[in-house]
Amino acid sequence: MVQLPLELWCHILAFLDAYGLLQVRKTCKALKGMVDNSEILQYIIDLRYFRMVETMGAYETDVPPVAARRKRLKQQEAAWQRIEYQRGYIVTIPLMISGDIDEIAGDVYGTTGRDGIYFMRLPPTLESHPDLVRYWSHSIDVATLMDFTFCPEQDLLILVTSAPGKLNFAWALGSLTHVDIHLRSLTTNETHPDAAQSILKAFDINCEVFPAGLGIFGNYIGCLCLDAIADDKVIGDCMQMWDWKSKNGYQFTLFFEEGVNDYMFLAEDKFLVATRGTMEIYSFADETKPPQCTSKVSLPSLMDHWVYHSVYETRTTACNSVFPYKHSSFFHPSPDDELIVISVSVHPVSIMNETTAHSCLFVARRSAILQLESLYAKTYGQPTSNGSKLLWSTWGPQHTTWFRNCEQSTCGFRAAWPINITPDHMSNELRRLCIRDFNPHTASNYGVEDMTGWHGGQFIQGELTTEICYPFTEPLGSALSYRETVSKELFDVTETLIDDSRILLLKRNDAGSLQKIIVLTF
Repeated sequence: MVQLPLELWCHILAFLDAYGLLQVRKTCKALKGMVDNSEILQYIIDLRYFRMVETMGAYETDVPPVAARRKRLKQQEAAWQRIEYQRGYIVTIPLMISGDIDEIAGDVYGTTGRDGIYFMRLPPTLESHPDLVRYWSHSIDVATLMDFTFCPEQDLLILVTSAPGKLNFAWALGSLTHVDIHLRSLTTNETHPDAAQSILKAFDINCEVFPAGLGIFGNYIGCLCLDAIADDKVIGDCMQMWDWKSKNGYQFTLFFEEGVNDYMFLAEDKFLVATRGTMEIYSFADETKPPQCTSKVSLPSLMDHWVYHSVYETRTTACNSVFPYKHSSFFHPSPDDELIVISVSVHPVSIMNETTAHSCLFVARRSAILQLESLYAKTYGQPTSNGSKLLWSTWGPQHTTWFRNCEQSTCGFRAAWPINITPDHMSNELRRLCIRDFNPHTASNYGVEDMTGWHGGQFIQGELTTEICYPFTEPLGSALSYRETVSKELFDVTETLIDDSRILLLKRNDAGSLQKIIVLTF
């Protein structure tokens, strides 16, 4: 068989994954030579090595040769590791923008202004000229706008608006707010042509409590309602979800007796719910039935007289999608290795205020969280509403790493945020940029490096730990290895937004209004 033409061998071997190709190299010298001397086979290995997936939709015209794509992959990874961006430019901000609510998805950034929502689509590729930034806006009654989000892949814009109502029960405090969810086109602001209904009705709420956790994933729209009201009765915290394209009006509601803080999609048919002190996974593969809880795990236990106040999934930019679309990056991280970041706040029972709060966050890989389903089934079987929870010690220390809380943005393997250069900082001081890279290949290939100082980064090896941090009563977790790099360059930045090829540096004034955006392209 070795006598087959080289082109035929390469065609056959290209169907193997990186692991299979590495095994083929061990069989004989002839096959080893074929693998080592083939650009396409080496490219397959490189993609696996960097845990990346190629985004073919990113190419505007002809797909470059394999050798050029290999070079681009290595250059991009090296640039991220050293914070050596290929290009930086400032995006003009219209004067009427306030930036109280903002969102980034794919190439599109959106923020509120005085009289509507303003959008900009960033240049699609590194080679595109910065002047190709496209601006548009939609006139909206900002006074009634509670939240918005969008999905460029589906040209979908979701608006959550309020309308005043009246509570009919005498003991109620405050006033009633009706909540409407509008399904619009991102480009035209007209009703989306694929929407089964132009407006979805969420539960009414107390006017002092805004809806939380607005999200889009494929055909599904989710919204958390805290202290929801139905038929003049407070029904508590709940999560509503709709299939916005379904003619049958598929929707469901989940109620949480102990409160709910946040949720996020893990896959097309699974989502994670964060409650006070617990994480739960739900599956809705069968739309004829409500979502089923498939696992529960408790967060680390606390000292007496301490409680969990909030548990939130931090701002994460989706680096891949269930839809093929033209994206700014030529590569995105493999979904299984992507980070899930959870922020946790705990308080003493007697005094609950900002000065007594202990805030931190932990990171885990998506694949590790999904493993909770099989671990739960093996331990307890099918979960019930009041059923047992997996103890943190059975999963958490082996699959998470904890940090002191900070305002960071996450995408794929990476988290980015600005850091102050002096302890007593002012809001207008320049800041350095810090990036943590949790790419699994870092652990095995950069463990010997420890480049301290502003010119490089340091490698932190993951390990199991027995250390217990106040006010917890059991080990948290430091299992994930990562590389932390701090920029030598200083930036005029208040907060960051990161995707798989860029970092957006947002500058706000003391009132919170957006002043400028610096785009760093890698």
